[in-house]
Amino acid sequence: MQVRFRSEAVEDVEAAKAWYNEQRDGLGDAFVLALESAVRLVVEFPEAFPEIAARHRRALLRRFPFALYYRVEGDVVEVLACLHQSVSPGTWRSRD
Repeated sequence: MQVRFRSEAVEDVEAAKAWYNEQRDGLGDAFVLALESAVRLVVEFPEAFPEIAARHRRALLRRFPFALYYRVEGDVVEVLACLHQSVSPGTWRSRD
């Protein structure tokens, strides 16, 4: 299975990493490790995470209050967003 991040999702990750690094040196790297762990689980068990809308799922990151919003298209996991859990759900929906 392949993983494809939409450009908006890449921007989400970069912004979160930068913010965490401002809070404490190296914390942004820990955020990226948590994200990579979540992505590995999604690739291994794409249907294991709750469906939050038709064909769309959400995986929560460990240690950080972020969610990975994705959909599976054939053998591709398309990541639509990586957003703080306090962000309105409409944000990821507008990217579909």
